[in-house]
Amino acid sequence: MTAITAAELAPRVDLAVTAVEGVREVYSARPVVARAFEHVTEVEGSLAAVDDAGGARTITVCVGVSRQDDAAEVATAVAAAARGAGGDDTPSHVRVRVARLVVPAT
Repeated sequence: MTAITAAELAPRVDLAVTAVEGVREVYSARPVVARAFEHVTEVEGSLAAVDDAGGARTITVCVGVSRQDDAAEVATAVAAAARGAGGDDTPSHVRVRVARLVVPAT
């Protein structure tokens, strides 16, 4: 298994993703049940979903980009940032969802 836990990695991924140029919004990629539990218990959770199962790690993030940005380029940069968030700890799979195209403020 990896040296950093999923709970430790998720907030690092959140910070790395928000720093990527072209990311206008970051949305929760975590399951609805987990978000509902946090809402009821008034606990703040990370937006990134980090799952360890079967000896493999999966990181899922959900971002919004503007219409002026190339969504594929932003998603590629987000994936690289998510991979680098753990330092030497390399996830086996990173999934980036582009949830919506955000219209920039005028």
